Amino acid sequence: MRIKSQLFVAFLVGFTIFQVGAQSKLSIDLSKRGVNVSPTQSGIFFEDINHAADGGLYAELIRNRSFEDAATPEYWTTITQTGAVATAGIETTNLLNSYQSQALKLKVDLASSSARAGISNPGFWGINVVNGRQYKLSFFAKCDSTFTGSIIASLESTAGVKYSQATITGIGQGWQKYTCTLTATGNDANACFVLSTTSKGTLWFDVVSLFPPTFKNHENGLRPDLAQMLADLKPTFIRFPGGCFIEGDSLANRFQWKKTIGSIETRPGHTNLWGYRTSDGMGFHEFLQLAEDLKAAPLFVVNVGLSHKDNQDYTALGDYVQDALDALEYANGDVTTTYGAKRAANGHPAPFNIKYIEIGNENYFGDNYGNRYIQLYNAIKAKYPEIQCIGNVAAWGTDNPAWTFPYPADLVDEHYYRSPQWFINQYNKYDTYSRTGPKVYAGEYAVTSGCGNGNLSAAIGEAVYMAGMEKNTDIVPMNSYAPIFVNVNDRKWNPDMINFNSDTAYGTPSYYVQKMFANNTGSVTIPVVDSLNTKITPVTGSVGLASWSTQVDYSNVLVKNAGNATVFSDQFTNSANWTPVTGTWSVTDGVYSQTSTTTNCTSIAAVVSDSTYTYSLKARKTGGSEGFQIIFGYKDADNFYWWNIGGWGNTQHAIEQCMSGTKTTLTSVAGSITTNRWYDIRIEVSKTTVLCYLNNVLIHTLDNPVTKKLYTSGTLDETTHQFYLKVINPTSSDVTSSINLAGVSNSLLNGKSTVLTSENVLNENSLSNGKSILPVETTLPSLPKTFESTFKANSVTILQLNTSLIKEK
Repeated sequence: MRIKSQLFVAFLVGFTIFQVGAQSKLSIDLSKRGVNVSPTQSGIFFEDINHAADGGLYAELIRNRSFEDAATPEYWTTITQTGAVATAGIETTNLLNSYQSQALKLKVDLASSSARAGISNPGFWGINVVNGRQYKLSFFAKCDSTFTGSIIASLESTAGVKYSQATITGIGQGWQKYTCTLTATGNDANACFVLSTTSKGTLWFDVVSLFPPTFKNHENGLRPDLAQMLADLKPTFIRFPGGCFIEGDSLANRFQWKKTIGSIETRPGHTNLWGYRTSDGMGFHEFLQLAEDLKAAPLFVVNVGLSHKDNQDYTALGDYVQDALDALEYANGDVTTTYGAKRAANGHPAPFNIKYIEIGNENYFGDNYGNRYIQLYNAIKAKYPEIQCIGNVAAWGTDNPAWTFPYPADLVDEHYYRSPQWFINQYNKYDTYSRTGPKVYAGEYAVTSGCGNGNLSAAIGEAVYMAGMEKNTDIVPMNSYAPIFVNVNDRKWNPDMINFNSDTAYGTPSYYVQKMFANNTGSVTIPVVDSLNTKITPVTGSVGLASWSTQVDYSNVLVKNAGNATVFSDQFTNSANWTPVTGTWSVTDGVYSQTSTTTNCTSIAAVVSDSTYTYSLKARKTGGSEGFQIIFGYKDADNFYWWNIGGWGNTQHAIEQCMSGTKTTLTSVAGSITTNRWYDIRIEVSKTTVLCYLNNVLIHTLDNPVTKKLYTSGTLDETTHQFYLKVINPTSSDVTSSINLAGVSNSLLNGKSTVLTSENVLNENSLSNGKSILPVETTLPSLPKTFESTFKANSVTILQLNTSLIKEK
């Protein structure tokens, strides 16, 4: 059915309706339902990395508020106007309470009304002062008998211009809490906070806290703009508080939830393995409150007695098991229980209703993880059988993780940090997963190479992967991007989907892809039949040789094309045909040797432009811990294939592909090689497959990469009859397609198109231009059930169509 141009031709950003003939066809029958969409499909994962909590989502403005960060008053500066004399240092005796191990001592030897003395704090790379905004100040202080004056609290510019100040009197010789409100009279994103006096004597300070207005006005709450960006994602669950943050660099520095509840002066804080100390102001209760505010199910991750440096013996995990049970009691227990009563005392009598517990974080290969896991699983299920327990599978460096323990798990957590192309290649990853084993929680994933600080290319790769998960929502009922936040002044991990400083925040294209998917989904999947011809990418490029922690010899290198003509040959009378990149390479008696035992030693030879060829040679290991790598399809040092023979400590043979600097194992089998034995190696490359032979035995069969032009996912909301068609075009050219809808009685459809794209796939948003790449929403004209459209190059498109009169199944 053709669209009459005078009625239906429309030109939209990223999505254009045409009357011309289409190059492909997307066929969709809404009467043929797929699987039900998981109600927890799209969630978020929070970890205090990159100052995501302290100095980020947690709204506290004072850095090192309890003076615990170092043996000196780190981030606090002593100020003395001309004529004043004062010194400040750390005090470790006669402290506020047993939770605090340090306080600040300010000794003022000389001060006057024209010569103040005090301490200044810049916050987390500047305190954002906004005209008219009220700031709640609290601190603990005491003085010695020589001090008879007052304390002045102020918000100031770095040059000393005061935006607000208040005078606190009645300072006594015992610890007391003082509070006041500071109302700003100016704007300054780089202001500082000052406590000063014009009187001599000695003062002690502890737990100095300054809060702006918070999200939903909670005490000890969250920064509103950052919290609202989370709310706009409409997450169905939130996983917290990590990540490696759970484990800590040592068990002493792991997250211990019982030390993070109650008033802030009773929270000792701990050293964060991401390179800074955390106050634990954003603690267990605050995470649960955030989940409630976002209407998201809490997913709490517990420690299994493992850290990055030490561990608790798996036969003595009683305290860790009880800690997990107590956490569930705090979150879910009645107010008559021990920890339910503590929750009520902290202002929340109603339960928070944790539904999910993850047992450990990336601990699959940790010391006796299976034996640790089952202890917590059994204890949790015995008391809380409704809780869904999540196990760790292989850490995020593995492409094909599997749950191999003989223990039950409701879900298993997979982590992936890869290149854009890797994620695109995973579109069909979950199609063949077993539907009888544990379900999959894709708990951490993000493009981390070729991504800049979060570019469009990364978002497009992730969108394809997300579409693949959505169409397999029966086996992948939960997923969450990671990490969320980065304070741009302390980027420990890159990229992150929300970037911010003291006063500004913006979302990367990845943030908007997450938002588009979460805000546009139905209740049941609808299969999309794509008649678009796929493109098989031939494996062409240079051939080469390599070794990894191994000394090797190579000889008799030969490359022949499909017609059996020699493309390249070397009997090694010299090394003129080879370009060593790394390692120690030399030729002796017809043998090309690599004698270094360092990793990743490579030498590259001729370019093979043929799409069908056979690459053969002989190889011998002479020393070291692994085998040899045979390079083919080499484009550059970051993009190539190699056959890794005897890799992973001489235990496996595998074909690996390196894309944008990230290696991916495409296929592997168990295997090893023998030192000082010559092996015949043959790699047969055709337009569709790669065959790898060792001593004439076929070891691997690998299909060449298949590139689709469009990647799709369809869902239908059976209540509102809205159909959501997600179409991702990761190519550099526009793609025209017809869209044919069946199973709907409407003669005309209406709806909207939401498109994320940019003229350059490497483009990013920034602090100075946070709206460079945004989804553009356009109302669609009345459409027939068959229409034609063009999807822009490098774009993510969601079509929402009102199909209110749907034929029954």
